[in-house]
Amino acid sequence: MNTETRRDGDDESDEPRREPPDFAWGRTANPNSVDGELQNLAAFGTGLSRLSGRRRTAASVVVWLILLGFALALIFGIIGVIGVW
Repeated sequence: MNTETRRDGDDESDEPRREPPDFAWGRTANPNSVDGELQNLAAFGTGLSRLSGRRRTAASVVVWLILLGFALALIFGIIGVIGVW
């Protein structure tokens, strides 16, 4: 049981003060919000634009394969719901 009494305005705490988190790469928005997602996309685009040569080509192929996978999943999902196939 804590028997110490604190005065009003006493800001001392037992834990040391820490800097507030700046999230990833100095971004300020909550990563789970719309602003955070837009910052994630901007950071991805910036990172992709810094690549050159074979790394850029490989990253572009990976991105296109991911987009193709999403498109195929959407198409087959729609076909499955409609029951055409």
